[in-house]
Order: sequence, then structure tokens, then C-alpha cells
Amino acid sequence: MLYHASCIEGAKQYLENDSVDLLIADPPYNLQFGGTTQTKDKKPRFDVFPNDRLSPQAYQRFCMQWIYQAYRILKPGRHAYVFIDWRTYPDMVRWLRLAGFIIKNCIVWDKAVMGMGWQYRYQHELIIFAVKGEKRVRKVSSRRHSDVWRIPRIPGNRTAHPTEKPIELLKQIIELSSEAGEYVVDFFSGSGVAPVAAIELNRNWTAFELDEKWFEFSSNRINKTDTAILGD
Repeated sequence: MLYHASCIEGAKQYLENDSVDLLIADPPYNLQFGGTTQTKDKKPRFDVFPNDRLSPQAYQRFCMQWIYQAYRILKPGRHAYVFIDWRTYPDMVRWLRLAGFIIKNCIVWDKAVMGMGWQYRYQHELIIFAVKGEKRVRKVSSRRHSDVWRIPRIPGNRTAHPTEKPIELLKQIIELSSEAGEYVVDFFSGSGVAPVAAIELNRNWTAFELDEKWFEFSSNRINKTDTAILGD
């Protein structure tokens, strides 16, 4: 189910304590990001989305609110994956620990192709791998994966959303940290990639998207996936 709501209020209303097998969060990095490609008049292709232009204090409050909700709904011993930029990584680790999460590793997503920038152009993002509690911790389903994942990014001129992740990346997370029929929650749906990956991998899922434009986009994308699978 995709809800047109913030993950904070949506989780409070719809999700019970200790009910989720896997939590995925790709929050705003608070970088006022409008995408890596531009229009003909040199403006970003996308508008800055909600909660990506906050003061440091407001961003911390926002993050602590959704992190506490994430911790509350996740089952003990289950995994959380949080996408983050290197500039915000130290703060995010600290906030996750304040909520009770145990940080197990930092996965480096190697996008295979350089992006924009100067003084070393960006080619990676970070994914914090955390668990709830220290007892009965679920093991990752494969020992063949390192903490560097080389999965090509979607070219900027083909992305539907400014921070869209390739579906292969989300499928790898879901396959490694959950089983068919289990419950996956995506706190920041964006273009709906995580719900689509969950559907294709036979997981139950819930996702939240606050921005109306991206809620409608995600809804259409998810409906097409459901229809295609039912057609099979």
C-alpha cells in the first residue's frame, strides 16, 4: 500500500510496533538537490523536494522523528538500510544510534560512472546498514557480497526522479535481508522503485510519499507493475 503522507505521520497511524521485516529509507540529504541534469536554460530539471532545504536544527528534528518511527516498527534483529551522502553520514550514524540502532556496516554504492562535481567527481553514495537490537539478529542471506556494490546508476537524462535508484540496487537489498512473503517498508518512495522491487520479489510492502507529484507518479508505476504481474 502506498500512502500519500509523510512517513512520520503515516507510520504512527498505520504501522504497529515490531511489525516490519525490512526498513528502507532514502531520505532527503538536505542539499537542496534538483537533479544532475539541466534544462536548456541551465536550470535543474526538478524542483527541490520536501525537507531538502531545512536549517541544520530542523533537519535533525525531522530525521530523529522518522528514525524513531523506523526503530519502533522494525522487528527486533531485523535490518534497516539508510541511503545517505558523505556530508551527512556522521550525523545520520549518530542519530540512528541515539534511537537504538546498532550500526553494522557502511555499504558503498559504486555507481560505475562519474557524476557532476569538481575536485574529484562523485561516483558513489553510502548506505548505512543497521539492525534493531543485539539479540536474534538476522543474518544477511549471502556471504558472497562485499560492502562495495558496483551497480550502474541510471543516466541523469533517463531518471524519472532526481534521486532515483536503479531497481537492481533495491532488489539486492530486499533479497539479502528478507524472504518471500515478508513485510518491507519504504519510508521515502520517490518514484516508487522500492515498492516495484518488492512486488516483483513477492514481498508484502508499505510505502510513503509526501510530495503529490511523486505520489501520483509512484502510484501509476506500481499499478502498471501489479497489472503486468497479474497478466502473467
